[in-house]
Amino acid sequence: MWFIEQSRIRLIPLPNPPKEMYFCFLNTKFGRMILGTVLVQKEPAICLLYFVVKSDKETLDEVQKRWPKSQLLRDDYANEDLVEKLFEGEKENLDEIPVAVLGTDFQRAVWSALIGLKSGQSCTYSQLAERVDNPKAIRPVASAVARNEVAILIPCHRIVSQNGCSKYRWGGARKQQILRYEKSIK
Repeated sequence: MWFIEQSRIRLIPLPNPPKEMYFCFLNTKFGRMILGTVLVQKEPAICLLYFVVKSDKETLDEVQKRWPKSQLLRDDYANEDLVEKLFEGEKENLDEIPVAVLGTDFQRAVWSALIGLKSGQSCTYSQLAERVDNPKAIRPVASAVARNEVAILIPCHRIVSQNGCSKYRWGGARKQQILRYEKSIK
């Protein structure tokens, strides 16, 4: 199970942390993930997508720390339609994937620029800063990349260091596997 390569992402700004977040765990090509959604105008939108590194419980604890004002509700069925769109949908009829984000205007600009990177493409933090028309904001760009809550769909894994270091919240080896896979399907 893995994402449809041509997913179209639509960012939806959240004004506040959601009161409730519905989550489920998924087994994917590159490891187990937790998917969280919120209701935005009565429609589910993805607000969280993490890889599980050690255990489901530790990952859930991390989610709760990052979203302390949100009640986490496990619902393996609430997200079925979104999961189907991401993993099993028909490529030519794929709808946009709604992704709800909580962040500043600058962070949203960085995340939008990340979405603009095509599968198999990568760039450095300084190149990403140029993409958001702020070439001197390398550290704020790096901070915005680190605050990304939606792995793969907001493809922070496509950012590479100028020195060749392969940092990734969920492990450098996983990042390299995903990048190799994306280049192979290009």
